Amino acid sequence: MSGGGTETPVGCEASPGGGDKKKDSLGTAGSPAHLIIKDLGEIHSRLLDHRPVIQGETRYFVKEFECKQLLTQSVDSNRRSRNERRFLMTI
Repeated sequence: MSGGGTETPVGCEASPGGGDKKKDSLGTAGSPAHLIIKDLGEIHSRLLDHRPVIQGETRYFVKEFECKQLLTQSVDSNRRSRNERRFLMTI
């Protein structure tokens, strides 16, 4: 690293062009094209991926169904016991 001319990286020195980043057909990983594609992926997942919404609605439906089923069972049980009491009172 002394004297004139071009320097070459030695050991663990980084190369001047940021050679540690991956390159592909769109350029380096931090290029504007990559950022745009990343943003488009996030927009796509927010607008078109309905799985979280559907899963939440399904959980809510199951919860409501189970609550109503328990309520119905309780009402049926109360009806049976009331009918049994009426029957016993007539005897």
